Amino acid sequence: MDNVMRIFRKEMLSVLRERRVIFSTLILPILLMPLLMYGPSLLLGNAARKTVEEVQKVGVRDLPEAALEALRAARLEPVPAADPVAEVQEKKLQAAVVYEGGNYTIYGRLSGGVTQSSVVVDKVEGALRALKEQEIARTLRSQGISPAVLEPFRITTQDASPKQERSAGLFAFFIPYFLVLFILIGGQVVAIDTTAGEKEKGTLEALLATPAPLSQVVLGKALATLVVALAAALASVGGIVLGGTVVRSFFAQQLEAMQGGGTQLGGALALEPSGYLALLVTAVLFAAMMVSVQLTLGLYARSFKEAQSYMAPLQFVFILPLIALQFSDFLTQQQWYYALPAFNVMLLLDGIVKGSAQGWQISLTWATTLVFAVLALMLAVRNFRREEVVFRN
Repeated sequence: MDNVMRIFRKEMLSVLRERRVIFSTLILPILLMPLLMYGPSLLLGNAARKTVEEVQKVGVRDLPEAALEALRAARLEPVPAADPVAEVQEKKLQAAVVYEGGNYTIYGRLSGGVTQSSVVVDKVEGALRALKEQEIARTLRSQGISPAVLEPFRITTQDASPKQERSAGLFAFFIPYFLVLFILIGGQVVAIDTTAGEKEKGTLEALLATPAPLSQVVLGKALATLVVALAAALASVGGIVLGGTVVRSFFAQQLEAMQGGGTQLGGALALEPSGYLALLVTAVLFAAMMVSVQLTLGLYARSFKEAQSYMAPLQFVFILPLIALQFSDFLTQQQWYYALPAFNVMLLLDGIVKGSAQGWQISLTWATTLVFAVLALMLAVRNFRREEVVFRN
């Protein structure tokens, strides 16, 4: 065990000497997470709010006076447009309306997601919808019918999610996503440096020539990689929690206005102590499996750059199931899902944050991930014993 700790200290000292690594793996996630979580939403929300409050020009053709008045009431300025479609396409106007044969046709640039044009189109639609309701109500009254006949009953929707799931908000997606991603990113730096990096520096052969058993050398390197990977992951979660508390306290009104009763932006972790412990154990087991895989790939590479080229596809392999995690509620929960390497961890992290993880899911995920971690470590030790891999340069 002394040899393991010596190797561990050696690798950690090598990491600590690199200030850029410390900044990118520990400090940068804390600073970036609030920005990534709320920056785009706040910027987009402010831009959309300004667009709603300001007066925009809207191209019109053959609109009746009532429609023109409705547009003006919605803070829109109708301007005659000879060719509404062309003027919208050329960005001379954000939107245009044409009235023909009893139909209103609204033109806007809607293919780019949420744009200024789409916000103006929403304003136009709202104005014409209000005008339509007024016309219907006036027609009904002229016939002696109350407009209330159009609304014989009311529909109210309430969120019946468990309290923990409701309070978590988007944390239910952010935490598994960034926890897995930063374990991969944080471990990658050390794994490459302790394998392909040492190959390039010529120190790996000297290390393997020492009396220390090969398994302890690999274990020491894996332990150092594990510590950095977990530190990066916990730093990212710390940044997420920081964004969910500090940022929301400063921009509470803007965020509440943007969510509009939908999915809660951000959220707050409200786990029991056992829940936090389950998160930590799951992250440790997943990191143990992944750092062993990364050490194997790094050792197989001839150079630092080649090792990086091996690690990049590894990240993409995990991004797809992480994205699919958003639709986990549409999956019929099967026991074997929690035996799939990596995907079981993502499902379990999602369940822990939401407070819906069951005992058998935790036990099966931990057991299978531990088995995969041991197998991956055995594969790493096996590759360190193969001269054609160690001296592949």
